[in-house]
Amino acid sequence: MRKLISILLSVTLILSMISLVSYADQTPRELVRIAWLGMNPDDRIDPINGLIYKGSYELKELIESKVPGAEIEFILIPSDGWIQKMETTIMAGEADIGWYTNQVMATSWFVDHRDFMEKDPDFSEETFETTFVDGAKTYTRYHTFDFPEATGNIYGLPLDFTSDYLMYDKQLLDEWGVPEPSPTASYAELLDIVQKTTGINPVSGKQNYGAFIRPGGCEWLGVGADAYRAVTIPDMDINKLDIARDVDYIKDSNEVLNFLQLLIDLIACAPAGATSNTGHERWFTEDNDISVMFDISKTRDYYRYLLVDQNDITDRFIPVFLPKGSQNVSGFPEARHVAVTQFANNPDLAWEVVKTIATDKDCLNWIYNNHQMGVVPALADPSGIESMDIEFTKVRYEDRKTSVFLTDDYWYWREPIQKVFGQLFVGELTAEQAREEFHANTLEWIRNKIKQLGL
Repeated sequence: MRKLISILLSVTLILSMISLVSYADQTPRELVRIAWLGMNPDDRIDPINGLIYKGSYELKELIESKVPGAEIEFILIPSDGWIQKMETTIMAGEADIGWYTNQVMATSWFVDHRDFMEKDPDFSEETFETTFVDGAKTYTRYHTFDFPEATGNIYGLPLDFTSDYLMYDKQLLDEWGVPEPSPTASYAELLDIVQKTTGINPVSGKQNYGAFIRPGGCEWLGVGADAYRAVTIPDMDINKLDIARDVDYIKDSNEVLNFLQLLIDLIACAPAGATSNTGHERWFTEDNDISVMFDISKTRDYYRYLLVDQNDITDRFIPVFLPKGSQNVSGFPEARHVAVTQFANNPDLAWEVVKTIATDKDCLNWIYNNHQMGVVPALADPSGIESMDIEFTKVRYEDRKTSVFLTDDYWYWREPIQKVFGQLFVGELTAEQAREEFHANTLEWIRNKIKQLGL
């Protein structure tokens, strides 16, 4: 009997110890809600390349395995009107972390992450400086004329960086007997191709259009045409903007005039519906009728063909870098980030999650392979990033390291020139008139901003 009791006591003790160990291993988890543009919860098949992209449940499990105290919940923000929907979600206190690009409203949505870095032994502000490339750092530190009091704040951490490109149809150029452009072609070289390949194709007998371009987003083509000035204003006081240098130059700028004339010349060689974003439907098909694609939103699908070596597409449609001017910069300097919101239930835990997503290469590989394909890493050390094994990604990454337009604010000219495009693209303005409108709109924007800020 004593032996039996002893055995039972031993078993009870062992079970108790197992229970205690098991309880100790079960770290209590706290909910961290992440509002993220287009983060689909379900697996989906890419209709272009047939690849399966995993749903957010897999990223949730990955983050939870790396941050034991966090239970992740993704909030899908749809692309239609996403900025307003993100703001509504954050301001309602429904998200601990939010996804964003170069948004002026970041200062209203998020907290300054320098506060986390100041007390984090593993990730200081110096770590931030050494972890990411210059362009990504520049557009993660806040600096706009809208909220000068927030200048220098760090809102979240960057995930990736935009690296857009133009493309041409090699087959059409061959049929017209026009030489292919170099990978670093100038606007003059591309315009020459565009004008020589507009008309009735000498081989197919069908109408060809030398270019496709539309108003939306084409302001960024002006970066490589030297149409804008980079500004540096340490306290972002708009009254310190050098009007003579950074605004009045527009009135007599040959660069601005040439850029606006370039747009006029390109639209003259584009399908009639290009202004309203139609006429591009045959792009990336065997019946394509456009020689050079200047709308970067239409070139991004190239990456999806590249991933599966679809040679009938990749041998015919060829990418070229966005042209650069004397400043050696080009394109939209867009970085995407995740950041802790002002209404996070547990900001310190949310910071751990942000750090993990933006720096852990397992997480970044998942994002690049399943959600944000075709971007380039924001990391200064991209070793271990699977997409960097693709030569096209590698050369684009190197290009962005040296060719990003770095400025403290671009909104003071971006909105003014956007207002010009509507009239320019329907033939209501000459290049000279458009330049005058651009200058007048910029001065008006600055006056309105000064008034709005009460300065």
